[in-house]
Amino acid sequence: MNASPPLPGQISSDTPIPVRTLYELLRAELGEVKPWPASSELEYVCGAVLVQNTAWGNVQRSLEALRQATAFETDRLLALDEAGLIDLIRPSGFMKAKARALRAYATWSCAAEGATASALDDEALRSALLGLPGFGPETADVVALMAYDRPRFIFDAYARRLLRQAGYAVGRGYEAARRAHEPAVARSGLNVSQLKDFHGLIIAAGQRARAAGGWETYGPTIGVGVAAGLAAR
Repeated sequence: MNASPPLPGQISSDTPIPVRTLYELLRAELGEVKPWPASSELEYVCGAVLVQNTAWGNVQRSLEALRQATAFETDRLLALDEAGLIDLIRPSGFMKAKARALRAYATWSCAAEGATASALDDEALRSALLGLPGFGPETADVVALMAYDRPRFIFDAYARRLLRQAGYAVGRGYEAARRAHEPAVARSGLNVSQLKDFHGLIIAAGQRARAAGGWETYGPTIGVGVAAGLAAR
């Protein structure tokens, strides 16, 4: 029998857990995670923009207000004046900047490039999204994955902490982590559905780690009793 793969908290940066194995360990530990509840592309985008620098509970209040006012229809969102849009998303904070981002995306999605975004390759789509106000690397990747079904791994704060605990040399910045470790994600062979699931699992694991006092405490518990089974397959 092969030796069990190392567990978080028991490894060095010389022996990182392969990304697919890390996904399988989290899946075995946490089971099914509730998918991001959105019924349209625009709702995903609104959630990705509004969640910046605020708690998800605040975002839910804003999304419900937007749903009632616009049904997440682009033309109805664009018909709102600035004051009206700001008022709807007020619970999420940073209202002026986020309203500008939502309006910019809605306008872009109706223009030629946005209307044919499905024909853009992955990097061209990411570049186009990054060109919109309020769309940083994390938001662009979340939108590409969740709204456009593109294979992106979200290197957010939770993911970077998990990867660091799993033995990867991860800096503090999103783009540095992405450039360093996208090849490892590509080698994993995870498909879009699995990457979406992985994103949800990482958020759930991050919440558990925070409740446990940090990854140094929670990390070694991931997959205990599961790692040996994975190695024996």
